[in-house]
Amino acid sequence: MSDPSRLPVAVLLDNVRSMYNVGAFFRAADGVNLQKLCLCGITAHPPKKAISKTALGAEETVPWEHGWDAVEMAKHLRAEGFQLAAIETNPEATDLFDWQPRFPVCVVFGHEVGGLLPELLALADVHMRIPMRGEKTSLNVATAGGVVLYELLRKYQALQP
Repeated sequence: MSDPSRLPVAVLLDNVRSMYNVGAFFRAADGVNLQKLCLCGITAHPPKKAISKTALGAEETVPWEHGWDAVEMAKHLRAEGFQLAAIETNPEATDLFDWQPRFPVCVVFGHEVGGLLPELLALADVHMRIPMRGEKTSLNVATAGGVVLYELLRKYQALQP
């Protein structure tokens, strides 16, 4: 049973190689009171000094779990009622600011260079992108995570009476 005080959002990180990025996800997750952080594949999980360095204790306050198979984790989340949203850089994906999520939602982030596995992309209910107006086409994965989580918090709060 989920905690009703938590934002009904899960994050699935698949093969995120930088422990500093994982720590930054824990910080952002704590900031929005995230329901759950799912760490898959080679994504490191606590206890690790490099995670703690950027998480600053958030790894102790955010519910998390580790599983090797991201596709199975995503299927499990869908069975729990989560909408699956792949965060990617494809210009054909829906703009984050135009998207109306169906809560609970799980946002899925992939490897910093390689992105999401084709199997995860195929499993996703929606494909989202953060609008990029400059020369670069992507953000650091942890920075992207912060942008997405706070936009979801804003949208969720707008739905509350």
